[in-house]
Amino acid sequence: MDHLILLFARLTDFAARDRPRKIKVQAKAEEEKQNTTAQMPPNANGLQPPPQPLRMYGMMPAPGHVHLPAAFDQSRQDHLNESNKIIVEDAELESATSAAEREWSDIWAALDLLEAAFGPAFQPLSPDHMTPLSTPFGPALYYRTYSIACLTSTFFTARIFATRVAPSMPPAAMAAAGVAAQRTAGWATIIGRITAGLQPVSSTAPLNPSHGAALMDCCMGLFHAGVQFREAAERGWTITNLRNIARLTGWQTAALIASGCERAWIAAAEMGRGPPYTRTMNATAKDDRVSGRSRASNLGPPKDNNDRRFIHVNPGARVYWAIGIIGMEEDMTQMKLE
Repeated sequence: MDHLILLFARLTDFAARDRPRKIKVQAKAEEEKQNTTAQMPPNANGLQPPPQPLRMYGMMPAPGHVHLPAAFDQSRQDHLNESNKIIVEDAELESATSAAEREWSDIWAALDLLEAAFGPAFQPLSPDHMTPLSTPFGPALYYRTYSIACLTSTFFTARIFATRVAPSMPPAAMAAAGVAAQRTAGWATIIGRITAGLQPVSSTAPLNPSHGAALMDCCMGLFHAGVQFREAAERGWTITNLRNIARLTGWQTAALIASGCERAWIAAAEMGRGPPYTRTMNATAKDDRVSGRSRASNLGPPKDNNDRRFIHVNPGARVYWAIGIIGMEEDMTQMKLE
């Protein structure tokens, strides 16, 4: 587990440092697209623009804007300097992209090396030693111990995370999740099967501490996997089991993760990147993020108060969601991180 946590740290550090480069690449692509659109002929019927009159230097100037000779045109030199600057910036961006790809490849190779070192003890139990349990992801997976099941789920979470922060992915987390969904679908399905194998047989029987800890550990993997689920059965199973974990263990972060998944599905549907989804709310929950009683976006910016004798807490300034998992393009533009 220590090696896996270190790899997560490397991935997180890489994603944070590579984000400015991704934003520059995205801005350059948008600029090139705009330039291409601007260079298209204005007439849709294919007519050519009218011919321009010949410029007879030394005689009466032609009507229109008069161009200076090249020797006296300072804007030409400025344009050349700007072009050289753009070439240098493009070269630096290309070099930074190559360096990012090499670093990401090294981290991916480390994940491969760790997976090869797991050995037979980390493989799921055979069907003869498992209680058959059908889920929307397939048959539940069982392992020898809770810790092995959690470690395996965390490992596939690292695979998903590494794929989403690859140098070729968009800087926004949700956009990257959508682009990489086809490649990460298999790992997300495995995480769902592992989580199903950890679910208690009885929803009323008390949990022992190790089992409760395993249920809590599997929630983060289910969060990374759940934001890309599209099938109604998979989504319903995810929300139901996350809320059951919150009820059985008392760890209310599981309920927040369920609300975060729902928020991601709704946002994806609004942007046309996923099927429609209707949020299910727990009206009895004390946390507004779970009950849906209020939205942070409707509370406005925090008010300034220079009188430090009183401390006023503004809920609108509270960090409600995991931006590293379900962040949108707008969130990336609002963040001022260097």
